[in-house]
Amino acid sequence: MPNMPASQKSLWDIAQKVNLERDESLQPLGSQPKERTLIIVGSKGVGKTTLIHRFLDRDETAKQTLALEYTFGRKAGRSLVKDVCHIWELGGGSLFTSLLSAPLAAADNLRNVTVVLVLDLSLPQQLWFTLESLVHGLLTALRKEANSRVQHFVEALQSEAWLRVGRDNPDKEFMDPFPVPLVILGGKYDIFQDFDPDKKKVVCRTLRYVAHTLGASLQFYSIKESGLVKKAKDLLSHHGFGTPPVKSISQDHNKPLLIPAGSDSMQQIDGLGVLPSTKGPGAALDRWKHTFTTHFPQETSERTVMPEDPARDTNFREPIIDALRAHKDDELERFREESLRRQKYRRDLDWED
Repeated sequence: MPNMPASQKSLWDIAQKVNLERDESLQPLGSQPKERTLIIVGSKGVGKTTLIHRFLDRDETAKQTLALEYTFGRKAGRSLVKDVCHIWELGGGSLFTSLLSAPLAAADNLRNVTVVLVLDLSLPQQLWFTLESLVHGLLTALRKEANSRVQHFVEALQSEAWLRVGRDNPDKEFMDPFPVPLVILGGKYDIFQDFDPDKKKVVCRTLRYVAHTLGASLQFYSIKESGLVKKAKDLLSHHGFGTPPVKSISQDHNKPLLIPAGSDSMQQIDGLGVLPSTKGPGAALDRWKHTFTTHFPQETSERTVMPEDPARDTNFREPIIDALRAHKDDELERFREESLRRQKYRRDLDWED
C-alpha cells in the first residue's frame, strides 16, 4: 500500500492510513504501552455505545452503530506511559457476525482480547436467538483467526481458558470454556427488575448456566442506576486496562447478578444439588435452550437490512473521507455515463448493419 498510487487506493486503505497517522501523532516517542482489546457485541438498542462512552468518560450523544466501529482509550499505569484499550463495537445485533474477523485480525495478541456480549434483559423473546447466534459467530471467527497464526495456537488458547475457570472445577465435564475471556452483560436491568419473579428466575438461571458452561463472567447493568454503571465500568477497566478485578458476588435473582468467571456451580444454579444426567456442554446447553425457549418463544425480528446508504448519514461525517468519497462517486458517475454512450453507439451500429 505505501507505494500504491493514490488513485488506486480504496477508501478503506485511505481511512486506515489517516487513522494510523492520527494515532502516531498521539503516541509519545519511545513508549511501550500495554495494549488490550475489547470486542463489544450484543442486542440492538441495548446501549452498547452509551456504555462505551461511560467507560471512556465521554460526554457524547450516542448514535446508531451501523456495522463495525472502532475507538480507543488510554489510561496511565504504574509508569508514565499510558496503556491503550482498543474498543470495537459490532452493530446490528447478530446480523454482521462476518465482520468479527476484522478486530480479531487487528489484535496483536489474541490473549489480550476480551469479548463483551451485551444482552437485552427486557426482551427475553429475542435473548436466546441473539446469544446463540453471536456465540457461534464469535467462536467461528476466533478459531479461524487462531488457526491462521501459529501451529497449536487454538489449543494454547483453550488451555489458558481452563486456567481461568480452574482445571479442577467440579463441573469440568459439563463445561467448554470460551477461548478468550468472555463477559455476558445483561442490559436494561431497570426494566427487567419489574418482571414477574418466576420469569426473572428462568432468565437468571439460564444466563448463569450459559455463563458457567462457557467460563464467562456474568453481570447485570443499567445505564439508569449509578451503582451498576460504576460496576460495569470497573469490569471493563479490568479487562481493558488490567485494573484489579471486581471481588463481590451476587447470585440472588431478585437482585442484579454479579458472578465472576469460575465462581458459580451447577448445584447452586439448579438449586437441587443435582447435576445434569447428560455430560458434555453441547447437550447441557440444549437442555437449557429448550427450557428457556419454552417459556419465551424466540422472535428473529432483528434480521433487518442496512439503511439504503449509511455513508450519507450526517451522524458519521469525516471531512477527509467524505471528500474522497465524493471524488470516487464522480468518477463512478462519469464511468457510468461513458458506458451508456458506448452501449448506445454499438446499438446504432447494429441497427445500421
